[in-house]
Parts: sequence; C-alpha cells; structure tokens
Amino acid sequence: MKRHCQSELFIYNENNCIQVVASTKQRNKWWNVSQDSAPQFQRDEETTIHAAHVNEAKVVHVPYVVVLAGDVSGRVIRLKPGRQMDAGRSRNCDIFLDDQNISRRHSRFVVHANGDTILEDLDSTNGTLVNGKKIDSVKLCDGDRICLGNVILRYSLKDDLEFVFQQELFEKATKDPLTGAHNKAFFLDAFQKEFNYHSRYEKPLSVLIFDLDNFKKINDVYGHVNGDIVLKTFAEQIISCLRKEDLFARFGGEEFMALFRNTTKETALRIGGKLLELVRAMKFSTPSAEFQTSVTIGVATLENDNFDSPQSMIVCADSRLYQGKQNGKDQVVG
Repeated sequence: MKRHCQSELFIYNENNCIQVVASTKQRNKWWNVSQDSAPQFQRDEETTIHAAHVNEAKVVHVPYVVVLAGDVSGRVIRLKPGRQMDAGRSRNCDIFLDDQNISRRHSRFVVHANGDTILEDLDSTNGTLVNGKKIDSVKLCDGDRICLGNVILRYSLKDDLEFVFQQELFEKATKDPLTGAHNKAFFLDAFQKEFNYHSRYEKPLSVLIFDLDNFKKINDVYGHVNGDIVLKTFAEQIISCLRKEDLFARFGGEEFMALFRNTTKETALRIGGKLLELVRAMKFSTPSAEFQTSVTIGVATLENDNFDSPQSMIVCADSRLYQGKQNGKDQVVG
C-alpha cells in the first residue's frame, strides 16, 4: 500500500514495514524501518563504494589533507587535481582555517592532474612548516605533516577507499546518526568560533532554537518508530532550506539549533517564520492515521556587544522558546 504526503512517500508492505522514500532533492537517501527494529540507514551513493565493484574498479589515488590539531580535528579536505587551492583564515580561501596565527592567505596547494601536490608559502607572517622545516615551496609526500599557525594537517595520497573511510570517521564523530544534523559537541565548538569572529568584526550573528511541539504525544500515540521518522524528516527538510554556510544541529531529543552568520534579528525572525510554515506543511502517515506537527522557535541575535558568550545567547533563545511554549506554541519569539 502506498501513501503520499507533501514531503515524503510512505510505502507499507504486508509485514507492516515502513519504507520512507525521500523527496526528489533527497531521492537517493531512503531508509527502512520495521516496527520491531531500530532504523537501518542506506549509505549515500556519493560516498559509498560497493564491495561488489571494488575488484573491478581502477584504483584512483586521491590527494587530501586531514586536520590533526587546531580548527576542527578530523576534518577531511579533498584537494582537487588541476587546481590551486589557497589556505588561510580569510573566508574567501578555498580552505578556511580558523586560527589567529594563520595569515589571511597563508599558503597554496598546487595540485597537478596526476595528484602530485606542491605546497607554497604565500609570504605568511608565521611561515609554513612541513615536517618541522620552514618552506617556500615543496612537493608533498604521503604522510607529510604541515603546520600553519596552530593548525596541523597531514597530507595523504591514498586510494578512494581510504578517502571515503576518513570521511566516514569524521561524519560519525560530528553528526547525529538518526537525523544527519550536526551533533551538540560540534555545534558548540563552531558556535564559539563564530561568536569570536562576529564579535571581533562587529557583525550580527543569530541563533535559533527549535522544539517540536507535543512530541511526547507523537511517541505515545504513534510509536517511537514514527517519532524517529518525524525527527529525521524535520531535520532533512530544514537542512534542505539552509545556506551552505548555515549550521544546523540536533541538541537533544526533539530540540534542534541553527546558527546564521552575518544575520540580523529582523532577518532571523523572517527565516524563523518561513521555517515555521515549512513544518506546518509537513504531513506524516501511519497504517492507521495521518498527522501533522508544529514547532516553536526562540531567537537570539548578537548585535552591538549585547552578549558576552555563546552560552548567554543560548540561554536567551531558550527563554524565548519557553515563552512561545507558554503562549500557545507554533510560533517564533525573538
């Protein structure tokens, strides 16, 4: 039996198994859930090499760097053959590294078509070190350690499987396995860095806290499997609407947070209103009933040094969220 909703296609088979087939934008990300088992997720085809084809595939060596210390440890950055990629603390760099001891444009990776990589220093203030030695220009070898300010990178030239493996390790360490949103630890670390940056350059920064309304009732009435479907669908739909530079995370249970760079309070409230409408339009189906949900959103914006820390912004947004819950839910409060 098939049922349609605005954002998903739900298929129920004779074993009472729910298959959720995502919208066109997310069509390659689908999952099966039985009522008696935990969710089993299919990996994204873009990052998975199926074992059946490994022996047939031509081994392709991929140049990339892994952040070992500083910035976001474990982050994997693919170097693109045939391109020059600048690294520095300017957000316009191909590789943005958040460290005050790094120059705005610190160094350049010159990647040849065959994967060979030349690292050049761009007259940086503190220099570029490879394996502890200061360099002007050097051809990198697999395993070389690169030091830019307080950030340490490891250069690798490995086959595609090794690159995918490193990516998956980073994903598991930084993302919520159910929803695909970032996890709390990653969000708080990024929030601190963004707060420091926006405070230093006197730019507005907005945080939104989302809490799905009456979620306990959804679990009690429709079961935890369908509760998980609601959480996953909610996260996927929100993520699909955000800009690449926006940050979205699951903070715990049915509570999520989003961080918007260079965004005023007025704009943040407008964004919150649009996301409110998005959630209202979501429809969910079970074998016995269809239901909808809503969300309450609290907003806090850093402007004119009105907050002294990310924590104070979170406390403010959370209090406004609570205010919205007390005033009837399904609203944005800022």
